[in-house]
Amino acid sequence: MDIWFILCKFIIIIYILIKYFINEMAVYPESFVFFILIYICINMAYYIIDNKLIKKAILILSIALSAICYLYINKLFVLLLPINIYELSFNLFSTNLSFIISIFILFLLDSSTVSEYTIIALMSYLICFIAQRLYEKIEKLKSQNDDLREKIQMLYNKINKSEEYEKQVRYTAQLEERNKISQKIHDNVGHTISGSLMQLEASKLLIDKNKDDAKKLIQNAIDTLRNGLESIRLALREIKPPVEQMGINRLRLIINDFTVKTHIPVNLEYTGILDKITYSQWNVIVENVKEALTNIMKYSKATKVVVSIDVLNKFIKTEVKDNGVGAYIIKKGLGLSGIEERCGSIGGKVIIDGSNGFSVIFLLPLEGD
Repeated sequence: MDIWFILCKFIIIIYILIKYFINEMAVYPESFVFFILIYICINMAYYIIDNKLIKKAILILSIALSAICYLYINKLFVLLLPINIYELSFNLFSTNLSFIISIFILFLLDSSTVSEYTIIALMSYLICFIAQRLYEKIEKLKSQNDDLREKIQMLYNKINKSEEYEKQVRYTAQLEERNKISQKIHDNVGHTISGSLMQLEASKLLIDKNKDDAKKLIQNAIDTLRNGLESIRLALREIKPPVEQMGINRLRLIINDFTVKTHIPVNLEYTGILDKITYSQWNVIVENVKEALTNIMKYSKATKVVVSIDVLNKFIKTEVKDNGVGAYIIKKGLGLSGIEERCGSIGGKVIIDGSNGFSVIFLLPLEGD
């Protein structure tokens, strides 16, 4: 807003100086230039000082100086009145009221300056009116921007709280699972070992006195331990998740993380018996899919991705395909080279196609075939 007023004042001052010297109106040019410089200094002070009360006092002083110079120095000084009145109105009252005041002054002026004063008053009013509307729009946009920032901050806080809650739920689930495992070990293993120890201690005391009873106790301890070992195996089998569940869940976590970061939907499809995929093969599949998704995020400009796993008779086919820009000339950087190395380490192959979107296929042989 200040820039508009400064520009308007500058134009008016230039006009006054040109008009003054071209028409040779100067009787005392030193006095004229002196008061113009005083006017400029006063208005410069207005834009330098931050105190609002002092700024208003400076504007009133500027208006008074223009009026005094009009009466005693030169009639052209009256042309500076409208812009100062409009600027004062911006801080105290409405622009429309300032326009009425500037028009009222028109009836008090000498006839020689009426036409110029009218034109400058109208132009100044128009400039100030436009500037005020722009200022109001900017302030409104700033207010909306502040509201949006607050809403975004609130959303971030909600997301953080949700993440913290999710972490707490996971941690609680882990504690419950640990407690369950601990209880099973205590019930099965603890009782088995303590009972066997008691029988072995008793057999130790009887071995010299009654070998038959000692043998029976030792055999009972062996049977108890054997049963306990089988119970431990069953418990571990219940606790340990299947390899295919671990692999497919790891893959889902990577895909969900990619979708959250990029907002690109990913469809995960799989056919065949996932149990045939070994732990080492799952590691290769997961790492390769992660690398392929990273390349999609960097280069593809895709809007959709499909990850498919097909367990066939002789091999496992995994494909990561997007609908992005593709590439007719494939440049193998560290990412694609890493995919090929991981597949090659377990006897697999990689097929890359960039003609229709971008597709990375890796074929892994089934173990035993």
